[in-house]
Amino acid sequence: MSSDAPETAARPLIRNLRLGLLTVAWGAALVTILSGQAHGITATCGAAALGLFILLTLPRLRRDSLIILAMLGVVMLFILDDVPSLEDMTRGGERVLIFAALLPTMALVRATAMTMPSVHATQERLGRLPAVASAGGLQLAAHVFGGIINTGAFALLSAALPPDSGTHRRRIAAEAAIRGMVVSSAWSPFFVAFAIGQIFVAPAYAWMAIALGTVSAFLFMVVTIVGLHRGFKGTELRQSLACLGPVASRLAAVLAAVLVVAVVLELTALSAVVTVMPLLVLIQMLRHREKVTVIIADTCDAMNKTADDIVVITAAMLVAFFAISSASLASMVAGIYSDVIPGWIALPAVPIMMMSLSVIGIHPVITSTTLLAIFSGGGADVHPALLVQAHLVGWGAGTMSSVASLSVLSCATLYRVPTRQLVFGANIISGFGYAVVGGVGLALINMLI
Repeated sequence: MSSDAPETAARPLIRNLRLGLLTVAWGAALVTILSGQAHGITATCGAAALGLFILLTLPRLRRDSLIILAMLGVVMLFILDDVPSLEDMTRGGERVLIFAALLPTMALVRATAMTMPSVHATQERLGRLPAVASAGGLQLAAHVFGGIINTGAFALLSAALPPDSGTHRRRIAAEAAIRGMVVSSAWSPFFVAFAIGQIFVAPAYAWMAIALGTVSAFLFMVVTIVGLHRGFKGTELRQSLACLGPVASRLAAVLAAVLVVAVVLELTALSAVVTVMPLLVLIQMLRHREKVTVIIADTCDAMNKTADDIVVITAAMLVAFFAISSASLASMVAGIYSDVIPGWIALPAVPIMMMSLSVIGIHPVITSTTLLAIFSGGGADVHPALLVQAHLVGWGAGTMSSVASLSVLSCATLYRVPTRQLVFGANIISGFGYAVVGGVGLALINMLI
């Protein structure tokens, strides 16, 4: 028993050290954005802190995270010409440093949202919806909240489900929440998916992809709500939209603030999110000082829980960075298809492959970084904005019904539904339909322009 005591005592110390390192990397990312200096001593220190954070996190990674890292390692073996030097790793670390700021920023936003009366008012209204409107209302609410707080929407909405709900209603609610949340990645700049996509194109094309995403997400929501929720008609739609009334103005203000800052300061969407959201949260905390302790505590807890995601996303972005820098990937593709890949192949291939491989456990982050590296920069005859939107459609489809999806795993726990039912239920059909129709539609648009 005494031999276990030092190990037990060391755990809080290591956890606090990891939290401190991640906070340093977060702060360094903010400084590099505001100063406009992506390289230099601040970025190097931030990359070093991120690297130490990853090393301390590796021993506690979940099994599925280790599997994803192993797959990314295999991809690295194929695309690298040589083993990266320390200088290459430092450059890569500086390049992906902003991802050490994105997830903690979203944790901060989520923690703040959970303390807001307007959010709780929406929660209560959703809980009072009649059964015929409940699933459609949850899908709409998950879409709106998911666009800002991502997976935090699941915890929020699961609390609105009546505690005596039966197995069938819980499953329907979980599937609806997943559909609504993941598809908001098509238009929301607050997703890791968008942060990945914009690395491969100019900022202007990334914003164009978001505009396209509003259309694809709208069409998906209309088709699935009408097709999957029998009895959901005009009256039920009005009831569901009324539930979103308390938060509508705040969410619109947040999106407007991000857009204005991005345009005025000429920032990418990712940089604007990381810069604006902490400022908005700070204003909220100054107005409600009694909530500061709760927000900080919940943020720290979320940062600890999202450590796996930070490591996986950082590793995926390093793979993308080296893929772009290496000539090996281009040579491999040239061996298969020596000419520029036609858009009618590339655009459907991205979402369909992301969806198909995700069902067997290959996370979309692996598929998307590889395909974007192949098809971007002239590798395929596609408009850059359409390529990013194809990636976003694939991300939504791939995380809708996958054993490796954090969304599926979270809802299985929160709604008390077996994971297999969420993976092989209605969402697998919705996901494939979204991927196929979205990819083919984008290919047709590419042909017209």
